[in-house]
Amino acid sequence: MIILAALATSVRADDGDREAAAPTVDEAAAPDVRGTLRAQLAAEAAVAAKNAAIDADKRDLRAAARAGRARAAYKLLRGGSARLWVEPAERMATARRRAAARHILADDRAEIAILSDELLRVLAGSIEVGAARAAVETARLPEGLLAWPARGEVVRHFGQFVHDDSKATLSRHGLDLEVDDHAAAHAMADGVVRYAGPIRGLDQGVIVDHGAVWSVIAKLGDPAVHVGQRVAAGDVLGAAARHRLYLELRIPVGRGGLPIDPEPQLEPR
Repeated sequence: MIILAALATSVRADDGDREAAAPTVDEAAAPDVRGTLRAQLAAEAAVAAKNAAIDADKRDLRAAARAGRARAAYKLLRGGSARLWVEPAERMATARRRAAARHILADDRAEIAILSDELLRVLAGSIEVGAARAAVETARLPEGLLAWPARGEVVRHFGQFVHDDSKATLSRHGLDLEVDDHAAAHAMADGVVRYAGPIRGLDQGVIVDHGAVWSVIAKLGDPAVHVGQRVAAGDVLGAAARHRLYLELRIPVGRGGLPIDPEPQLEPR
């Protein structure tokens, strides 16, 4: 899985570039892609709503517990003996209790602040998902077929899978091709290079804006192209660092784009 949100600004093209880089059109492909994106975003919206409810409950429960402790701490901190003489041991015990009360209240404030921040992040994510759901309805889609970036067998497919060790269900946003050692990787269609450099966990990579879709070709050695360069279908983007290439396709909706299954968008072999 890769995260492209940090690259969103550099990946987005201006209107002129998008118009020039548009792929060929096949009207039959659009409904499936749009429907898949709708389902994906609906699922993300449901998860965000559930997480927001959980975070709000945690924060409210913690705030209620803190209110009770605050009342007890207030009595302890404001209270005290009216006696002129207090035994040193009793004075030290009172000081320790007051210090403990202050510490507990400080911990409560810090935890409530953390929970509030988490809730705000979840709510911000919900707003982004809502905006993406609206944008999907009018977004240009990859309605044409794209060329494969290299010859090779698909050894890891797009979608959910069960991790061998943890048995957790995870999602893979792209696919892996088994290729010849250091095989050349080619542009899948005409476009503009929006990023060329390291991608965490995927060696070096190149992101090309083809207009209605971004292609991410990674697990490369040094890229052979630079940001802003126009490329034609088949141009060399770089070479595999070893014997695998990673391919991801994203629709330019939202901060980092929305991943789609590359295989239905590729030319038949």
